[in-house]
Amino acid sequence: MGVQKTEVEAPSTVSAEKMYQGFLLDMDTVFPKVLPQLIKSVEILEGDGGVGTVRLVHLGEATEYTTMKQKVDVIDKAGLGYTYTTIGGDILVEGLESVVNQFVVVPTDGGCIVKNTTIYNTKGDAVLPEDKVKEATEKSALAFKAVEAYLLAN
Repeated sequence: MGVQKTEVEAPSTVSAEKMYQGFLLDMDTVFPKVLPQLIKSVEILEGDGGVGTVRLVHLGEATEYTTMKQKVDVIDKAGLGYTYTTIGGDILVEGLESVVNQFVVVPTDGGCIVKNTTIYNTKGDAVLPEDKVKEATEKSALAFKAVEAYLLAN
């Protein structure tokens, strides 16, 4: 299995606790409300929202894909950490086995920094095209800014 990794840090004026709650813990309800063009709806297939929960995300018109199936791996409320893995759906393009998203929200004076490490696990020696990685990173940044604006307004 091949591995490709990106790391992004996004500063915000939203408090760490509010960002953690809105951007990560409540993503199933916040994202469809704030970004329906990217995420239409989220359906819980297994679990109660905690570790081990499997959800099916129905994607919107702003993406060429229709679904992604995710499993919640880590919820660390004390350390403001959250990890989920995309394990299915047509978003896993040919050669891509899974995508792990690890988040940590770090408190700062006057806000927080959201640190995101994305690990693309490819099948065999497959390499994910750089434009696909860049596109995913840009959509994540768009989602972050939209949720940040929502949290600042609410």
